[in-house]
Amino acid sequence: MLAKESFILHPDQCIAVHCVAGLGRAPVLVAIALMEAGMSCEEAVHLIRQQRRGALNQKQLDFLAAYKPSGQLRKLRYTMDAKNAKNCSIM
Repeated sequence: MLAKESFILHPDQCIAVHCVAGLGRAPVLVAIALMEAGMSCEEAVHLIRQQRRGALNQKQLDFLAAYKPSGQLRKLRYTMDAKNAKNCSIM
């Protein structure tokens, strides 16, 4: 709820997500957010792996492939277009 309210007040802000190594749990959460915003599973995984080599193991990939987005974040526009890259940063 806090994140939702924050997005309403500041739609251009970034949210940082990180786990211990930044290769498993955090990328899964980021992939789910990207899929909720309209990206396909393949696009989300590709974008994440461009920034974090080795991210996501097979079990996590299987989970993401089976995940069905609800579309709650679809109004946010995440693109792979370089001019809009500021909208989604994965570090």
